[in-house]
Amino acid sequence: MRPLFNIYKYFNREIFVTGFHGVGIVGHIAVKYLSRNCEAVGYIKYRDMPPVIAYEGDRLALQTEIFSCGRIAGVVNNYGLPDTALYDFVDALASWVVKSGFKLAVLFGGLDGRFRRAQDDLYRVAYTSAYIKGGYPLRGKRLEQGLQIVGPLGLLLSLFEMHGFPALVILPYADKPADPQAASIALELFGELFDFRIDLTDLRQMAEDLEREYSEIRRQLEQTKQEESKYYI
Repeated sequence: MRPLFNIYKYFNREIFVTGFHGVGIVGHIAVKYLSRNCEAVGYIKYRDMPPVIAYEGDRLALQTEIFSCGRIAGVVNNYGLPDTALYDFVDALASWVVKSGFKLAVLFGGLDGRFRRAQDDLYRVAYTSAYIKGGYPLRGKRLEQGLQIVGPLGLLLSLFEMHGFPALVILPYADKPADPQAASIALELFGELFDFRIDLTDLRQMAEDLEREYSEIRRQLEQTKQEESKYYI
């Protein structure tokens, strides 16, 4: 089944943002935090979605949601993206972003802190050829040759390059399994580059809550597999 994009409310399609559960969960933390005060405008349904759902405030947070907030709109994977769904999902996402009329994409990820060259080295960036040709804002050092962006983030950037679509990746160095400081660096840079105000006061608490939540989800899913049960909690 090809991923299905269900949009139930019109939204501005200027800057697309997303991130995944990679190094330091930086990409997911950054995008989840951005989405907190935004409006849900749609969802993505796909094969092998994680079999889990939970309340977020007074509403159920679906597996993959599309959100909108002024000039930005994005996709947040609330419970992770299974390896079995990775290619079809990311391929469909890249095509949808390009065809939907967005001007550019900003992607968030993390770099292993062991590759940091100096203590005051905070982040690296990567970008498509179209991003440079389009004259979009840029700051910081480019990712060094020999270092790779892997997983869904790497695939999405590859597909945007193939589509000739402007995309920027912000990659702060992460030193913890869930690193709110790295996510705050990414969001600060994003806000400065695109003149988007972001209050980062509650970011650390949200990151700690997410880490506990995902640890419990992983434990329950693993327990369910071991018991070969059809019942989920």
